[in-house]
Amino acid sequence: YYTPFIPAAKRMSKKIQADILPDNNEGIRLIPQVMSNNADEVIDLGHQLQSYGYDILNINLGCPSGTVVNKKRGSGLLAYPEELDHFLEELFSKTDMKISIKTRIGFYEDEEWEQILSIYKKYPLEELIIHPRVQRDLYRNAPRIEAFSLAMQELSVPLCYNGDIVDVESYLHVCKEVPDVNRVMIGRGMFRNPGLIAKLKETPYAATDYKNRLRKFHDEIYNGFRSIFSGEKDALFRMKEVWSYLRYSFEDSDKYWKKIRKVQHHPDYVSLVNQLFAELTLQEL
Repeated sequence: YYTPFIPAAKRMSKKIQADILPDNNEGIRLIPQVMSNNADEVIDLGHQLQSYGYDILNINLGCPSGTVVNKKRGSGLLAYPEELDHFLEELFSKTDMKISIKTRIGFYEDEEWEQILSIYKKYPLEELIIHPRVQRDLYRNAPRIEAFSLAMQELSVPLCYNGDIVDVESYLHVCKEVPDVNRVMIGRGMFRNPGLIAKLKETPYAATDYKNRLRKFHDEIYNGFRSIFSGEKDALFRMKEVWSYLRYSFEDSDKYWKKIRKVQHHPDYVSLVNQLFAELTLQEL
C-alpha cells in the first residue's frame, strides 16, 4: 500500500503523521509516496520517516495534475530529462533509503520513453512502477503496453504495471500482453470494485455477502470522515468523490449518482444510500 502524496517539507503535518503512523497501519506494508523535485527536501523527509521505522520511499513521477506538473513535480519533471537525471543522481548519492519510482512514459510524446528509460537504467531502483501513458493523456487513451514491454527488455530492476485494471477482463488482458509481468498496481479500479482483489485471487464473495461487505466498507469510510470533520458538508463532499468511483459497482446507478451529487444533509444522504443498497444490483466483476 502507498500513502497519498506527501509533500517534502521540513516538518510533516499532523494529518500526514497520522497517515503514516505504524499503529494506524497494522497488518500492511505501507510505503510513503513523496511528491518533490528537490533531492535535499526528499532526504530531509526521509530522515523524518526513518524515525517511524520506514526504510523505503516512493518518488511520484506520474501524477498528471496541472497544479502539480506546473511546479515540475509528478510527471511534470519528465519534460526536463536533464533535471530528472540530476535529481536522481543527488538523491541516490545522499541517502541510504531504498528508492522506488512511479512514472509515466513521457510528458508530450511516447518517443520520450527511451531517453527516460536510459536515465532510470543508471540507478539501483527498488522498483519501477510504470503507468504507460504520457502526461497529456491524463487518463484518456489506451495505455501503451508496448512501452512497458520495452522496459522489461531494457531494465533489470523489478517492474510493476499500472493503468486501467478495473475488472478481471482488463487484468487478464495485461497478463496476456506482457506474460512475464508479476506485479500490478491497482488504484482507481479498487474504488470502482473493492472486491476486485478477491475476484482476481479466485475467492469471490457470494453476491449477498459482498453487498453486506460493501455496505460496511462504505459506512466505515463515511463514519471516519464524520469523526474527522466538524461540518457534515466536508464529509459529504468526500463521500461524493468516493461515489464517483463506487457507483460503478452497481448496475443502473446513474439516477442515484445524480441525487448523491446534489445531497446537502446527512439524513438525506443516509436515506439515499439505504435505498441504493436495497434496490440496485451489483455489477459483475
